[in-house]
Amino acid sequence: IENLKPMPAVDDIVNKCIECGFCEPVCPSKNITTTPRQRITTQREIARLRAAHEDEALMQELLKEFRYLGEQTCAADGLCTTACPLSINTGDLTKKLRGARATDGQKKLAQWIADNYATVAKLVRSSLSLVNFIHSIIGTSLMSGMSKALRNLSGGKIPLWNPFLPKGAKTAAFRDIKRAADLTVVYFPTCIVRAMGPAKSDPDQRELYEATLSVLEKANYSVIFPKGLDELCCGMSFSSKGFTEQADQQFKLLEKALREASNNGQIPILIENGSCTYTIKAKIDPAIRLYEPVEFVHDFLMDKLSFRKLPETIAVHVTCSSTKMGIAAKWRTVANLVAEKAIFPKDVTCCGFAGDRGFLFPELNEAALARLKPELPHDCKTGVSNARTCEIGLSLHGGISYQSIMYLI
Repeated sequence: IENLKPMPAVDDIVNKCIECGFCEPVCPSKNITTTPRQRITTQREIARLRAAHEDEALMQELLKEFRYLGEQTCAADGLCTTACPLSINTGDLTKKLRGARATDGQKKLAQWIADNYATVAKLVRSSLSLVNFIHSIIGTSLMSGMSKALRNLSGGKIPLWNPFLPKGAKTAAFRDIKRAADLTVVYFPTCIVRAMGPAKSDPDQRELYEATLSVLEKANYSVIFPKGLDELCCGMSFSSKGFTEQADQQFKLLEKALREASNNGQIPILIENGSCTYTIKAKIDPAIRLYEPVEFVHDFLMDKLSFRKLPETIAVHVTCSSTKMGIAAKWRTVANLVAEKAIFPKDVTCCGFAGDRGFLFPELNEAALARLKPELPHDCKTGVSNARTCEIGLSLHGGISYQSIMYLI
């Protein structure tokens, strides 16, 4: 018997993979580096070579090349789970590999950031404001040229700037709001929204939390904010890089604050960033009810607000997190409440921005959204989504400004 495919054990996360390839169409890196199936196949070959103690040179070459082709350009979005008949999340393996490769210095830095999160968030906000100020002085063309030159000189280590990078968000006190109606929601403005404001070219220059509070005011909702907001984060920025201890530290802090604010789940919780909502839902007690914007509007506000349709065509990007939460149908319902025509580009799945991947490996974002612009009709000038970093990449490659759907609501 010849030519049987070797299937050595790699990790319990992916050992069940039968290499059917159903995951490949939804993978954002499929046209630039590797797909989930190819990542698993490569890891199996590495495991086989290691166990057989043969061809050390080939194994080392595979390990070296996999760093970029398999690990760094993996969005780790988990969208492959939705297409896999065995629900395998190859992104989880990627995160595990990243954690295993982290140096002691990187781990110490991650711990320092987790222990000083409010300070770091403030630094990020100030840095974005400074970059936006420089952009306003020297212009887009010169700024782009300088950014590319610095990135080339650094060997790709300096993140690539683009014109849709947001400015730093304005600071806010986030005090509880009491209204007469017997309607209350806990609102958790995520760290990314507390740090990132609108981009220079965005049509609505309000902060996202301002637009969100405006909607809640129209619906006559009282608003409760979790205590210690400046220190709160869902931990996704840590877990995506494999820093599980720091991610758990941040999650436990947030869970305690949300549990207290919601009276152990009696009050619904609104989180305006979809990926953060999904991250928290995956770990928190199901009794704590969490909603991203579209789901909250669909389930709670459709009978409390009068919607006026924008007389134009809008492009809607249903994020990976929304797809995994199973609320794509609710997106269609709400989008058609706020615009005369809503289009959902059929050849676009994950945008590939993946937090910081769009800055560090912009080619991943470009490849994932290669079909976006051709699918947008000429009369489409507005795009909506529910994840701030995704909107940066969507704006860049769609040629129109993408903002949270909460602005249109």
